[in-house]
Order: sequence, then C-alpha cells, then structure tokens
Amino acid sequence: MAKGWSNEELLASVKAYRQMADKQEAGVSYSKKQVYEELAARFDRTTKAFEYRMQNISAVLNELDLPWIPGLKPAVNVGTDMKARLIQLIQGKTPEKDTGVGSLEDSRTWEKALAAVTQLGGTASRKQVEDWILARNPEYNTKNLADLYMMAVNSPARTGYSQNEKPRRTDQDNRYDRLFKVGRGIFETYDQAQHGIWEIYPDASSGSRFGVSIRRVSNPVEEALAVAEDAAEQAAIFDPTDVADARKRVTADIIRRRGQPAFRKALMDAYGDACAITGCNLPDVLEAAHVHPYKGDHTNVVSNGLLLRADIHTLFDLGLIAIESETMVVRVSPKLEGTDYGKLDGSPLRHPKQNSHRVSPEALDWHWSQYGWCD
Repeated sequence: MAKGWSNEELLASVKAYRQMADKQEAGVSYSKKQVYEELAARFDRTTKAFEYRMQNISAVLNELDLPWIPGLKPAVNVGTDMKARLIQLIQGKTPEKDTGVGSLEDSRTWEKALAAVTQLGGTASRKQVEDWILARNPEYNTKNLADLYMMAVNSPARTGYSQNEKPRRTDQDNRYDRLFKVGRGIFETYDQAQHGIWEIYPDASSGSRFGVSIRRVSNPVEEALAVAEDAAEQAAIFDPTDVADARKRVTADIIRRRGQPAFRKALMDAYGDACAITGCNLPDVLEAAHVHPYKGDHTNVVSNGLLLRADIHTLFDLGLIAIESETMVVRVSPKLEGTDYGKLDGSPLRHPKQNSHRVSPEALDWHWSQYGWCD
C-alpha cells in the first residue's frame, strides 16, 4: 500500500523544485539525482517517488500557465486531492493536514496509529486504536499496531525499530517522538513539559539490535521541586515577631499535605488507619496520596488514592517508589538502594477492607509509566 504524502514532504518537494528552476534559469549546473537522493534520505522514500512527484509539480505548473523545468516532463496523473494540495503550496498557502477518513488508506501505518490516538482524545488503548483504524481502513494489517511502541518515547521496545536506530533526544522534533506509554497497551500524545525529555543513547549492553537504549534526561517533577526549594529558601528568613503567623502557615501546610479532609477520611476508613505500604498506624503522619495528580473533585476518589506515611508519600510523588499493578507489590528506585527504603522493594501492597475501594490498576500503570527506572 502506498504511503500518503505529508505536507512537510510536499513543501520540501516544491522548495527543491524551485531551487532547481532558479539554477536552470541562471545557467548553474545541478544534479536532479542528487536532489532526489537527499529528499529520499530525509523522508524515507525512493528517489523514483520524488522524481515522479517533481513531474506532478511540472504538470500543476503547466496547468496554471507557469513555467516548468524542461527536463521534468509533466506527469498529469496527479489526483484531485494531491493537485489541490500542490496548488496551495505553490501559491504559498499551507493545506490542512489530511488526516480525514478519505485519506487514511494512503497514510503511513504510523500516521494511522497517531491519528487514531489524536482523534480518540489524546489517550487510547491499543484495542481502541485498532478499532478506530479498522472502521476506516478495513484492509489495515493489525501487526502494524507495533508503531505505537515505536513512537512511544518511554517504551524500551522502540529501540528495536530502524526509525530509532540512531541516538537522539526528544527535544529535537523528530517525527517519530509522538507518544507516551501510560500503562499496559495505553498511549497518550507526548508532551515534553509533562513527560520530560527522553533520549535514545548508545548502549552496547542493551541487547537491542541497534545497540541503543532509552532514558529520561529531564524530570519535570525534579525541576519544579528545585524551583519550589529555591523559592522556599528565599522566604525562609526568621522573624521573631512573626511566630504566630508562622504557626498558622505550618498548620496550613500540614493540612494541605495531608490532603483534602474528606478524601483523607475516606482513605483512612478504607485502609483501616494504616499506611498501605508500611502498615504504620500513627494517624498524625498518615497522608492522602493521589496516584494520578489532583485535577479536581473527580480525582478525589478512593480508587485514585493511597493512604501513605508522610515520607513514603513524598517518595511516591517523586517517583522513587511505585506499585507494580500486575502483582500489586512495591518497587523501589535504584536511587534508594542501600537505604532503609530499599528494603520495601517487593513487599506486598496492603489492600482496603472492601474490594470496591482498591486502588485502580490503570492509575498505578500511569504513575509507573512516568519514571525512567520503571520498565
């Protein structure tokens, strides 16, 4: 099945055509073959494909009564949609990206998968992506759903694809760095501000076919924490006349950290007034932890929370402790190896008294996916 042409490819073709035309008019020698080879290497197409596309551009220019390169005989079998897009680009306009139903069959397989996630609201399961594509392209080969992992910046599996064989960072605007894996077979659109910067780097011990691995090189949580610590240091000037106000601030901070009173009470009841990880039963140090960050009342549900001891809550929010949803056991970051917290690795998560209050595996998968050491 032919790959659909993106606006980026068509714009590059039109620009290359104009550069050749300018050289032709100026009497400067140039190599069409070299131009096609450069475009083919850039966009993963054959040189023949770009040669034919240049002939399509000649056909459109001829139809518009504009001069065309004599050595590129017009190929009139352009297609209505392609002709319209080329005309817009020649006239300096940007055509709308063609991701509608009518163009899906001509899109690349990875573009189909990306379009599905985008059209499904920015988050979708592998099954939802499959159903969405098959409803619009019945001949789609579902083996190509592997493209989801190829595009997921935090998926170790992406290192086995030729598109990712060379080292790079996700802040370099590569076309394949488009998704983020948030659970078993669940993907969302990649957002650098939310998910951090990841990189593919050389790693001879990786075992991947191209000798590369992935890792996160910037952590939004750690960056935000550094800013907050700096602000706290700036404000931490002792004023003996302000002790009463300081007490109020400390009290407010404790209440805020413990969590919304109703949410905390619900978790205290669910977990029998004991930490879900350590079993600590001292209420004064127990806090209501959101698994998926607080985004309004709809996230204040017991299934999106864990009752945790204050220090464990901090480590959980920093991504140094996570829960493996399949086994419901505690996993500890390598950074905590050799500490008392390292002993928690592999310990079972304590469950609420009622099954309906158990923490959501999907929420745990989301939390798990945010940190590079969890794989």
